[in-house]
Amino acid sequence: MKTEKQILSFGKKLIKEEINALIKLHKNLNINFSKAVNLINNTKGNIVFSGVGKSKLILEKTCGTFSSLGVPSYVLDASQATHGSLGNLKNNDTLIIASNSGNTNELIAIFKFAKKYRIKIIGISSNSKSQLFKNSDINIVYPKVKEIGDSNFKLVPTSSTTTLSAIGDALAISVAKLRGFTIRDFSQAHPGGQIGKALTSIKDLLITHKNIPFVNNEASFSKILSVIASKRLGCALVKDKKRKKISIVTDGDCSRAAAKYKNLSLIKAKDIMTKNPSYTDEKTLVPDALTIMNKKRITVLLIKSKGKFKGLVSIHSILEFLNK
Repeated sequence: MKTEKQILSFGKKLIKEEINALIKLHKNLNINFSKAVNLINNTKGNIVFSGVGKSKLILEKTCGTFSSLGVPSYVLDASQATHGSLGNLKNNDTLIIASNSGNTNELIAIFKFAKKYRIKIIGISSNSKSQLFKNSDINIVYPKVKEIGDSNFKLVPTSSTTTLSAIGDALAISVAKLRGFTIRDFSQAHPGGQIGKALTSIKDLLITHKNIPFVNNEASFSKILSVIASKRLGCALVKDKKRKKISIVTDGDCSRAAAKYKNLSLIKAKDIMTKNPSYTDEKTLVPDALTIMNKKRITVLLIKSKGKFKGLVSIHSILEFLNK
């Protein structure tokens, strides 16, 4: 394997082997998966993950996924269990223990403790004759898979850890689906960083009250220009008090009017306004609002809640927020 083409071919072969392992898992997953999801969903305490070696590392990632989906979770280090960590377990917790062989010695103390305090165990392994299988209330047994590569790599956990990771992801998302989880729930656990920004509702960027550039429908052309210039939003909103309806005049509308009409002193807001401006709900996420504005080629979007006008947002404030 000397050329870049040969390396690429070898890499694709390895990935195909991992894909085959997942296909094998897909075919073998049974009703015990559903039972595990229901047990997790009905757990009143924490979901506690435990494993050894590479299994523990995969479970740490799975635990993080559960936590991000609002399921209280933590990792119990099996090697530290007999040194006081078992004391954190409560009888309303559920244990998820993973071990490829299912016969890891460090897990024995956890089995005994769980049995004594009647703590339910979901066991995940490839061995239906293992200690983990015998001590678990629900077993997810995945098929034995070939680790990727030739015989030199058969002891390196690859396909087996990919399989475990897929099971963990499937459990987490299934539980969240069962609980009616939404993207807004996800935002509560991710208030910061780029994820937090992507999950922020447009309501948080709303321009309201005195900051809204209002004019009435009889406003003169010069008045409209003055309001647009003072608020620096590139528009003026036209309020019809009788119909409780809002229209809009943009700086683009003013430019077109200046080119079309000879006597601008005769122009009123009602002559050049757009009667049905674009709206979105205040719960709309910021990136989705930006998508709406780009598609409609507008720089201002009106916001409503339960059918009532609440304010507006500008494309400039959205871009500034996302680029911070």
